[in-house]
Amino acid sequence: MTTSLAIAVPQVGLTSETFVQRHVEDLLPGRTVVLTRQGGGPSSGWQTTRPVLATPAATSSWRRLVRSIESVRRLPPDAVHTQRFLTRHRVEAVMGEYLDFSLGYLAVSRRVGARFYAHAHGYDVSKRLREPRWPQAYRRLNEADGVITVSRASRERLVALGIEATRIHVVPCGVDVPREPQARAQGAAVRCVAVGRMVAKKAPILLLDAFRRAYEVCPQLRLDYVGGGPLFAAARQFVQSLRLERVVTLHGWQPTAAIRDLLRSGDVFVQHSVLDPETGDEEGLPVAVLEAMAAGLPVVATRHGGIPEAVVAETTGALVGEGDVAEMAAQMVRLAADPELRSRFGHAAWQRARDHYTWEAERRALLEIMRFQIA
Repeated sequence: MTTSLAIAVPQVGLTSETFVQRHVEDLLPGRTVVLTRQGGGPSSGWQTTRPVLATPAATSSWRRLVRSIESVRRLPPDAVHTQRFLTRHRVEAVMGEYLDFSLGYLAVSRRVGARFYAHAHGYDVSKRLREPRWPQAYRRLNEADGVITVSRASRERLVALGIEATRIHVVPCGVDVPREPQARAQGAAVRCVAVGRMVAKKAPILLLDAFRRAYEVCPQLRLDYVGGGPLFAAARQFVQSLRLERVVTLHGWQPTAAIRDLLRSGDVFVQHSVLDPETGDEEGLPVAVLEAMAAGLPVVATRHGGIPEAVVAETTGALVGEGDVAEMAAQMVRLAADPELRSRFGHAAWQRARDHYTWEAERRALLEIMRFQIA
């Protein structure tokens, strides 16, 4: 059988990249192979379920490949092996996750006659653009069959760089949405849920500070925060120093099933995404926000990246300015005090997820763009 699709990913099995794993496992089941710089990871099962061509991420040859604009134009250091791999598996199209990583596979895809698509997400259309070589390098994507991104905001940024607008497709990540909204019992406590790797653009300390302010006004508030990462220790210190251990639970990394349980038992989803002032890194459209909407939770988040495209203020939740912890706290208090408002926003969030952000809709859009027949 023809394989049809190769997906190029920087690393196999990163727990923070569930959307990439979904593409590999479910986009074209049984007809997908993987190209990666580095295999292995805490949740990786891909090598045992599908063919994987891996080359070490730390090789000096790959570092040289992405060091300059000129080098980005050349074939990757494993081009011969990649070409043989794609030919052996009869690949018709290659989709590269993240624009900077994808560029290394553009030329080799052309060599084997495969269509080529680059998929943008977050850091690759924010942080990378602060490095002078990448805006010029990205213009090579005008040679691709298509560029896919998750939000209108990032599409506008790519157009401004000089990528042809007609070549760019906006396809938000899709999530599993239940057929019916979940009924929620009203308890004594109002549980806020946050999910996200603790890095600068997720601003975990600002989120915790907003919760602290809200809790001082509304003592029935509780917070379940899922996520590990480099700022986890700082978050734990913040909680301990302000003696919030009784009302804030830092869960660290958790599997998908545990996160879904927390979303089902929660009342409000909170996320304080910001532009990282040091690196310029920012969100595309966080999958966690979409999963919370699918679970029927009202969302309190920042006007950041693609979030306002999903969260409709005063319909599915509330939006606040980046860094405005006082306003985020006020919105938490407002929702905690009004069960009917929580229910109304939550139902609207579920409807919006059902209508716009299902995995089925994402899969159908991606396959149509890449010219595969939809089974």
